[in-house]
Amino acid sequence: MGSLILTVKLALLADSRLFHYELDAEENELAITLTGRVSSEEEKIIASDVARLVPGVKAVANKLEVSKDLSRALARKQDDNITVLIKERFAKSATLKTANFDVKTEEGVVSLSGVVRFQVIVLEAAEAARHVPGVRAVKTEKVRLEGEG
Repeated sequence: MGSLILTVKLALLADSRLFHYELDAEENELAITLTGRVSSEEEKIIASDVARLVPGVKAVANKLEVSKDLSRALARKQDDNITVLIKERFAKSATLKTANFDVKTEEGVVSLSGVVRFQVIVLEAAEAARHVPGVRAVKTEKVRLEGEG
């Protein structure tokens, strides 16, 4: 038989609405206590419901903190991760590595900037960025071709 705490943590991770949050569970003889931060009262209630559905849980003490700015912070963190993954992809391509694009991500929209010799390099970069999970669009209007004013 597995640990009740681990089973609750796995159930919380399995819920797509709670997956991004760092939630913890502790057990005493009376209840499972949930701690961590979520971004809404609704998510706080969902966490209690998820924990209650785990077989063996008698009661849930929900000490989750609601932090309205948490979703914005998580979105920034995801944008930062997307930027890192794109730069890693670019580093694996000799062409894209030498192009030395500047990469910025905001709400999943990637903006590339820099100067390249050929437009096909811009297309290669946009295609590479497009395949990174979480990317919603790739903007290239800030990329200039050498010799353009």
